[in-house]
Amino acid sequence: MKRSGLFILIVASLTLQAQNYIEIYDKDNLSEIIKKSASVSPSERQYRWQQLEMTAFFHFGINTFSGQEWGDGTESPAIFNPTNLDTRQWCRVCKEAGIRLVIITAKHHDGFCLWPSRYTEHSVKNSPWKNGNGDVIKELSDACHEYKIKLGVYLSPWDRHEKTYGSAAYNDYFKNQLRELLTNYGRIDEVWFDGACGEGPNGKKQIYDWSGYYELIRTLQPGAVIAISGPDVRWVGNESGYGRETEWSVLPVKFLDQENIARLSQKEADKGIFKPKIEAIAEDLGSREKLKNANALVWYPSEVDVSIRPGWFYHQSEDSRVKSPEKLIDIYFNSVGMNSALLLNIPPDKRGLIHEKDAKTLLEMKNYLDGTFEKNLAKYHLENLANTVGIEALFDGDYETYWDSGQAEFVLNLQFDKEIEFGIAMLQEQVRYGQQAENYLIEAWQDGGWRIICKGTTIGYKRLFRFPSVKTSKVRLRMLAARSSVKLAELGFYKAPPQINVSPASAIFKEKIKIKLVCDTKDAKIFYTLDGQDPNKNSKVYKDSILISKPCVLKAVAYDSDGRRGIEVTAEYGKSKYNVQLLSNYDDKYAAMGVATLVDGKFGSRDFADGRWLGFEDHDFEAVLYMEKVTSVQKITLGCLESQGKWIFLPKSVEVFISQDGENYKSAGKINVENYIHNNEPKVKNLAIKIDSVKTRYIKIFAENIGKCPDWHPGAGGKAWLFVDEIMIE
Repeated sequence: MKRSGLFILIVASLTLQAQNYIEIYDKDNLSEIIKKSASVSPSERQYRWQQLEMTAFFHFGINTFSGQEWGDGTESPAIFNPTNLDTRQWCRVCKEAGIRLVIITAKHHDGFCLWPSRYTEHSVKNSPWKNGNGDVIKELSDACHEYKIKLGVYLSPWDRHEKTYGSAAYNDYFKNQLRELLTNYGRIDEVWFDGACGEGPNGKKQIYDWSGYYELIRTLQPGAVIAISGPDVRWVGNESGYGRETEWSVLPVKFLDQENIARLSQKEADKGIFKPKIEAIAEDLGSREKLKNANALVWYPSEVDVSIRPGWFYHQSEDSRVKSPEKLIDIYFNSVGMNSALLLNIPPDKRGLIHEKDAKTLLEMKNYLDGTFEKNLAKYHLENLANTVGIEALFDGDYETYWDSGQAEFVLNLQFDKEIEFGIAMLQEQVRYGQQAENYLIEAWQDGGWRIICKGTTIGYKRLFRFPSVKTSKVRLRMLAARSSVKLAELGFYKAPPQINVSPASAIFKEKIKIKLVCDTKDAKIFYTLDGQDPNKNSKVYKDSILISKPCVLKAVAYDSDGRRGIEVTAEYGKSKYNVQLLSNYDDKYAAMGVATLVDGKFGSRDFADGRWLGFEDHDFEAVLYMEKVTSVQKITLGCLESQGKWIFLPKSVEVFISQDGENYKSAGKINVENYIHNNEPKVKNLAIKIDSVKTRYIKIFAENIGKCPDWHPGAGGKAWLFVDEIMIE
């Protein structure tokens, strides 16, 4: 007898194939359930999708021109007018970055269509772009074909423009548009849905016909994966770009419940962020404990999404806030390297081009990853494995071949012909045969004994580890627990390209400052510039230190003895008559130029995302300014932003403390800010504290966050932000 439950019916409606779905019966004990879980494997479409590793999202549409993240459907098509749209440039950038599938927002929540749909006037056909004769989807489809890149489409079920939304007729409308996309533009390899379900023009929410949508996709594009609100690919549970340490692709079938998916992925329109429930972001979704009460098991791999910028659509104010290559690399290791696929959003700008800064950081990331994984040190120095049958499959670079351990627990010893140095390890299971690894160690022979260099739980399609560089002539993999015999497709040990550390990294100085560049690779040579130009082997060679006396932008890059190029690093240096120390932590999303932001003489605008503000969520701001000698002070001013629609409020109070020795402080003045009335317009306010003229060397400034949004605010009770910029002393 089958275990009863709604989820069996849901799965049946999704037309899942037998290989990636298996039923659980009442008679099945935990041992039988785990045995069944070991036999669950991906469908062919899921298998192909997983090997893409990294895909791109193009958020492009009416929001690109309105400056919004979520349009409300009232925007005029007349504002959509890219001046130099070139989808070939999009694909060229992605090709160079190693991206093999792109997804376009064919229709976002505002209902504006990037193709001339027969079923609405709210589309490119009523825009000035190409006199209404343009079709973004057609141009992108052609470009994808030229560059041999797969195409995916995002069609938002939530439509804030369409009048039939909230009625049965809307499902027909939606399927008609879906049919246009799936029949007029060649092969579609992914259809991406989120679970957003807000109100339409008539104030009603829609009951989505998910099974009808899926049936249509399976009929018209049977090779396409249906992602997120769909049966093939699930959302990891956040938009940070980071996956979980223990990532199972075999899950209880309850995670396919569409109501559950919609609940977990619903956004808040005013903040534009996901608010997942704990179930979606839990550290473990598929362990033995999670499977023991399942009605059925399903192969349901994870996708991690993140934007290269703070927003999902292009905003000029974010040009200075493109994620660094180092950040993207870290995201890669914590998404693709944790048995997930990475969906990286790269929003085209108002010209209709991927911005130069986005393109550069993508290429830097790709060069680093290519340099890292071009040479598997184990392959070139392996010896003494003649008696291990099929072991060569681990080092042939072919994911289709594999070595079968033959048992759930084993030790695989590797002996090298000489001592090798590495700081990265890679493991891959051949997932055609399921996912088995549950607990393992990688150890290196050092100082006459085995030392653990990394340990993990799951492997799946790919697991990457980074650790301090080790030198050894012997390594072993100890599989401590698995659900069945492990089929390993690849095992690798790698040394990353040279990396530079800049000290100090971006700073404010008074007269002169000495900069040190330290590379983690001894035989590497560092080249640098001070005029903002990109460095290369023709640039000035770094020797000992760099002494600067005027504001500049430093850029540096290192090459190792094999010619591998590291990541280009950038640091900005400005002059100020004050030194400053920050005593509270700002949020990484609103980091501006770090502590230098407070005294760099550059002032933030009313745009919270202009790259000039330090943001503090739900906690206070505290900083100390100190001078080389005692100075007379009459007034201290702190620049703050008020943007209530973004949950940013003025501080509850600002207080100034003074000290001669930097240890013993006394209050010199305080102001209470009591203007928390509803204010729709963002404002910059310079909060000044006048004090009786005093002489001091140290000045401490404390601004109190209001903590929670006021009762009258739409986000009442939610965490409030405090944004600060320039500190001025008179």
